[in-house]
Amino acid sequence: MENYVDSKAKEAGEVKEQDMPFRYYYSDYSKGFPGFTIHWHDEIEVIYIKKGKGIFLIDNEEYIVNEGDIVYISPRLMHSGQAIDNNNFITICYMIDSTYLLSVNSEYNTDKYFSSLIDTQINRTIINANDPGYKNLKNALHKIDLCVEEKGIAYQLEIKMNLYDFFAQLYKNKYLNVAPKKIFNSDNEELVKKAVNYIQANFGNQLTVNEIANHVGLSPSYFMNVFKQHTKMTCIKYINSFRLNIAETMLKETDETVLQISQDCGFNNLSLFNREFKKAYSVTPTQYRKNFRGEAKKWLKDHGYSSGLTSIVKSKKIS
Repeated sequence: MENYVDSKAKEAGEVKEQDMPFRYYYSDYSKGFPGFTIHWHDEIEVIYIKKGKGIFLIDNEEYIVNEGDIVYISPRLMHSGQAIDNNNFITICYMIDSTYLLSVNSEYNTDKYFSSLIDTQINRTIINANDPGYKNLKNALHKIDLCVEEKGIAYQLEIKMNLYDFFAQLYKNKYLNVAPKKIFNSDNEELVKKAVNYIQANFGNQLTVNEIANHVGLSPSYFMNVFKQHTKMTCIKYINSFRLNIAETMLKETDETVLQISQDCGFNNLSLFNREFKKAYSVTPTQYRKNFRGEAKKWLKDHGYSSGLTSIVKSKKIS
């Protein structure tokens, strides 16, 4: 499937290069970025909380995160995140394909740390300023930020060098362990993933809980309990949140009418869409689009760009 994080790639200041399996997102929630609904992917995800306070759901555990915290998310874990205070929450996300860190000649002393990061034992998901090695971990991430910002000579090499430094600090301070973890994915978790896949593929249709439950082979009542247990929200709320997130992206990135967007995203009528969107984003879809485009033009002008902006935050493609 195309994971939800990929469908939202332009949402939060993406930096991406075709021959460099590394992505960088700068997300300012005060600008209307809604956070991520439940999703998963094969990349390692590291999140630095630059400002404010939020809540993350990672592998069915809830974590409160604060300014300065570093969050480590292993590949294929279901996770989501949102601000506790939308007007005061900024995060930087680093998405790393573990194969990017492997040596070309399969050098054992390097590859033993990266060849099985999917299965690596994680001893701490949230690392804060009081934890061992925090300063070195933060410095490595900050150096990556500078590489992305400045794009100097051989900056791609510097990014990779600092990623190695970051992971070396994780291992040295025993946040990661070369010994593989015990893998246990419950049948219910796999069914929830199957349901999320189905919702993401059919969000434009008039979905029902009965339909989704039937797709995964559960009774509707049992399915609703299982879904909420693993996502901390009802299935109906997830569908609505996902539709609104897609609609928000379409308002920014397309010239489709608000009516067409509402229909494409599975809302029964325009009034319902306007009401639900305003409840989530505090403004109507029309005003949201107007606000975004005003911010985008200002950002382009301030940074010397003439076109190509797809986000109101630092959205620069590496070339």
